Amino acid sequence: MLRSHDNSILVTIANERAEIAGVVEALHTIGTTHGIPSEALVALQVSIDEVVSNVIKYAWNGGAHQVHVRISVLGDGVEVEVVDDGEPFNPLDAPPPPPSTPGERPAPGGIGIHMVRQLMDGIEYARNAGRNHTVLTKRCALPARR
Repeated sequence: MLRSHDNSILVTIANERAEIAGVVEALHTIGTTHGIPSEALVALQVSIDEVVSNVIKYAWNGGAHQVHVRISVLGDGVEVEVVDDGEPFNPLDAPPPPPSTPGERPAPGGIGIHMVRQLMDGIEYARNAGRNHTVLTKRCALPARR
């Protein structure tokens, strides 16, 4: 389900990996509408994919659930809020990946959240009314509104 307002889009998807494409489509729609720079869009796309993928993979032990993603254009950038009713998980508590030596391939897992931290200008987390609220902020220059 997609709900659009002037400066934001709310996308509600099922907890299935293929559904993330709808969120990416909404991001590109709002990006085109508001002139979000391509570098910021790429960082947002990678970060949204990582956060929503983690929710889908780890938040529940089966069953049908929904993930709500609100993408909002602010005066100085973009804010993305991901809301789910899964197990509590604060991405800010995730430890950084262990260092690897040159030429060594890092162990799988734990790198995605670290990457999101590097790509985003802000990450916030709250647990409210049995739901995880993860907010990603990307600052970027936006064209003046007409």
